Amino acid sequence: MKFSCSFASANGLSECDSINKDEAISLNDIASKLGITYDFTNKKVAFYTGSGGGARTNKQRFFSECDKIRKFYPKAMAPMTQIYIFDEKERSKADGYDAVIVYGSVKQFPSKKKLIRRLHKFRF
Repeated sequence: MKFSCSFASANGLSECDSINKDEAISLNDIASKLGITYDFTNKKVAFYTGSGGGARTNKQRFFSECDKIRKFYPKAMAPMTQIYIFDEKERSKADGYDAVIVYGSVKQFPSKKKLIRRLHKFRF
């Protein structure tokens, strides 16, 4: 899969959080399998992993984990994954993020409120 990622943008933010068309196809499929209807195309998405979803990561690592899992389990889509979609009010509190994907968490997944606080604190 081709990733779109440039670390130097005009506003100082990483473009790595913006989802391109190819990435959106995969994320839309994963969301669909979880019973979520959402189009990730051109959305700003944050990724978290680890115990309780406490470690910030990126889309490259997420898709790499998906590829590793598919090698052993061809029907599997992604590591244990939870998708959080934000409404307009939540998006403004989360510094413009449209969604968060938490994966590989062995503990309980974090609450939406906790993720919004993390995004607000995490600045480039």
